[in-house]
Amino acid sequence: MKNLMNRILSMAFALILLTLCAAPAAQAYSYYDNYPQYVVESYSPNGYCYQYDKPSDIKGRNLGRHNNGEIVKVIDWDADKNFAYVICSNGKVGYIRKTSLVPNMQVKERNLWRVYSVEPNGYCYMYDQPSDIEGINLGRYDNGAYMEMIDYYADEVYAKVYSVTDEKYGYIRKDCLVFEDDYKPVQFYVYVYSTSPKGYCYMYNQPSSVTGKNMGRYNNGAKVGVIDWYADDEYALVESGDGKIGYIRKNQLTY
Repeated sequence: MKNLMNRILSMAFALILLTLCAAPAAQAYSYYDNYPQYVVESYSPNGYCYQYDKPSDIKGRNLGRHNNGEIVKVIDWDADKNFAYVICSNGKVGYIRKTSLVPNMQVKERNLWRVYSVEPNGYCYMYDQPSDIEGINLGRYDNGAYMEMIDYYADEVYAKVYSVTDEKYGYIRKDCLVFEDDYKPVQFYVYVYSTSPKGYCYMYNQPSSVTGKNMGRYNNGAKVGVIDWYADDEYALVESGDGKIGYIRKNQLTY
């Protein structure tokens, strides 16, 4: 009886050992493997994202925070409807929201744009959503500020951009942006010298004192930068000392 029990135990042990040896080893992933490279670009939350051990930010365990600009490698983009299965530079494998990831090659091919706003004049605002009502204001950007264009068609009115100066991602109105090659900086400087009206002139947001909106009064001697002298037959497109861009009559300007 004892021998029979020993034989049964030996067979059971052998069967367990055989099962363990036959079981496939857990897949080992390395950050140095040849997986597609993606860049973290999160705007909700803005500036970073989290990695989880499950495709859920509620049920999943938080594996760590990853800042915008970090390169992660995607093992399986279709692992989940909302999450990609990735490996990060720290060697951790888990899930990150797809909306926080952009292909690295796409980032390299982005074009530079500039802030060029006349309404409001001289600056614009960035929001975390394509709305100045529902969106959170992420900051003010003066004319000339550099933006990388992420998606010009993200919204009918707003473009999704990346601010080069403070590394924020968000939405800016399209009519406040101009392509880098089309950006017109100040070409030269002149001074206000008006005799009619005497001693001052007005700036307008259009080359017209009738249909244009009055943007301010400038006394004789005020220095303004000329962006485009030939913008209109009667008016020059200028930038004032207080950062406004608009139109002033040419006959009210002098060197």
